Amino acid sequence: MATVKKKRKSTRSAESADRRSIGDRAKSLFIPRLRVIIVLVVVGLLGWGMNGVWNRVAPSIIHRPPYLLSAQRITVSPPPEWITADVRAEVIRNTGLDGRLSTLDDSFMSVVEDGFVLHPWIAKVERISKLYPDGVHVEVTYRKPVAVVEMSSPQGMLLVPVDHQAVHLPPDDVPEVHRRYLPRIQNVVERPPVGQRWDDPRVTGAAELAVRLADDWEKLSLVDILPSTRPEILDQHRYYVYDLMTRGGTRIVWGAAPAQAPPGEDNFEAKLERLRSCVAELGPLDTVRSPAVVDVRNQLSVTPRTVKKEVEPRTVKKEPPATEETPVVK
Repeated sequence: MATVKKKRKSTRSAESADRRSIGDRAKSLFIPRLRVIIVLVVVGLLGWGMNGVWNRVAPSIIHRPPYLLSAQRITVSPPPEWITADVRAEVIRNTGLDGRLSTLDDSFMSVVEDGFVLHPWIAKVERISKLYPDGVHVEVTYRKPVAVVEMSSPQGMLLVPVDHQAVHLPPDDVPEVHRRYLPRIQNVVERPPVGQRWDDPRVTGAAELAVRLADDWEKLSLVDILPSTRPEILDQHRYYVYDLMTRGGTRIVWGAAPAQAPPGEDNFEAKLERLRSCVAELGPLDTVRSPAVVDVRNQLSVTPRTVKKEVEPRTVKKEPPATEETPVVK
């Protein structure tokens, strides 16, 4: 009996020890977590208090002169050689950024981005870096003219530059000597405001052709891109077709632009290879001896130029004048 009592006592002692160890472990886990919670609460209260203080004092601080963005402290990526305009100065003038915007303002980055991206020459704002306390540097991608739309006006012929997306670029900002060597898009009457994209699919297709043919444009003696006045319709597919004109007056029947091509028409690379083969066989298409028409749509077809024969002047035999020895018969 004594042995049994000792076993029960030892069992109770073990259970009590286990309960104490579990409690100790719980305390050891709870106390650090409680400390973390207390710290977070204190930090939150401090942040809330500081935010309240900032909201009260911010209006009197953010618009102080040391934090106002000045024109001299606005820098931008250098423009390419084909742009003569001062894009930076125009953005500052049009948006009123000089001395109006604070670098501490929450909307600072978005206001600067909107001011630059709305300029006709800016395709994309890549990055904006604050220069504390009162400056900013803007990295941008500029638009590049890939062709000109030839249009008539009361002042004469206009060469309106467009980029690869058919966006109307400021004509006066591109030197005339540069515009004259760009591909010319013909047969277009209306145009959108500067900085906006042409909705006419003929212009967008022509701009695409100008980009795709850029590396071969001079080699192939190309000058003009002529979109059709009316679209072609094949089943449910509606598209425009294009002709290319060379310096020698050869008309190249190209067909649809790459993005507008109907099912069954050969792709851009096949057409270009046919045109290159034609030049390699017949010579440059830059003289009056070049073919009249070269069709590269689905196979190479060449139509020679018809040369009119010069009419030889007829010799008129004159009768001798009448004399006494040569009586005139009436």
